Amino acid sequence: MKRLTISLLALILLTGCASPALEPIPDSKPVSPVYTDWSKLTPYEPVKEQYTYADTYRDDGILQPSGDYDFLLPYIGSYLDTDSYMGPLTTLGLVTADGRLVTPPVYAEIERVKDWQTQTYAPFLLLYRGEVTGRYENEWGSWVVGDFNLTVAAPDGNWARELPPCYGGGQLLSGDRLALALTDGSVLILNTDGSTAMSFPASALEPYLGKGFIWQWDGGPSLDWVNNVGRVWKYDENSPDNSHFACWLDPDTGAVTADPPPGFVEPEYDYQEGPELAFPGYKNCTTLTDPVTGKLYCHGTRTDGSNIRNLLDEQGQIIRKNCELPYPVMGIGWGSPWVWDDRIACSEDGVFCYYDLNGTCVFRRTIQRNLD
Repeated sequence: MKRLTISLLALILLTGCASPALEPIPDSKPVSPVYTDWSKLTPYEPVKEQYTYADTYRDDGILQPSGDYDFLLPYIGSYLDTDSYMGPLTTLGLVTADGRLVTPPVYAEIERVKDWQTQTYAPFLLLYRGEVTGRYENEWGSWVVGDFNLTVAAPDGNWARELPPCYGGGQLLSGDRLALALTDGSVLILNTDGSTAMSFPASALEPYLGKGFIWQWDGGPSLDWVNNVGRVWKYDENSPDNSHFACWLDPDTGAVTADPPPGFVEPEYDYQEGPELAFPGYKNCTTLTDPVTGKLYCHGTRTDGSNIRNLLDEQGQIIRKNCELPYPVMGIGWGSPWVWDDRIACSEDGVFCYYDLNGTCVFRRTIQRNLD
């Protein structure tokens, strides 16, 4: 009986504390109903991806050589913003000109080797893939350490060769040979088919550079090539200019010497500027070169106040309107597209696209972001 009384008392208290009902406020003005004809609205449809997989595609990202690719094109697979001084991190993959995925986006950089003095491209493709060798964490955060494994390949992918990490990029020698200084101290020179033309083991350089030396920019030793002769520079506090050449490499004989080869003459450098395109009605023009065909293109902003950037051919004709790629990768500035093998790379609503010169889309794939 007591339990029932308490429950009843609680009900009375709750009823007594309730707010009085509010009188409805009459509308001051009549409301006109708005009717929507939903049949007239176009439903939102996300951009559809457009690609297939090559028969040689592997999830681990290892490029499998094939004679069925034609020229391989880079594509952006992800673009991740970071809070570090390094800025955004971009991953790249390889696709054929007809839209077949050859690798997933596992590369930090893809480079078509170029002779910067003559502005000509060589038949080598450099693919840098990151490899994590350690993970660390403390009270300030966590980080990883590692290096970049290097794959050297033919631009059309008919051969590929995996190499240890490389110090800097490769340098071209006569006969389109590629010289690479590897982080294990050795120097490797490749022919255009990927075979070894000459190699210098680290042990051949140690008498001049010390056992266990490491290639490095700051203080050396560092390697460059002039007139097909390799020069190894090293800091020397006892020399008048605090530097000297520790040794010289002859790629034809494999000799490593303390003095330059007989007849060596320091060349007079004549850097050749590339051609520049500009057309009336456009400003802030950037000249682009197709590394496969050698064709030139102009990417410029219209001067009519629209700020639309178009891609033009060498005659100033519009190839693609409103063409942009706001991802600074592969040495190309922010906003500029690139053109490889008559394929135009641009982005649309977070999707990476390739178009042919007739305006037909041949490849479309979503660029993954932080929240994907």
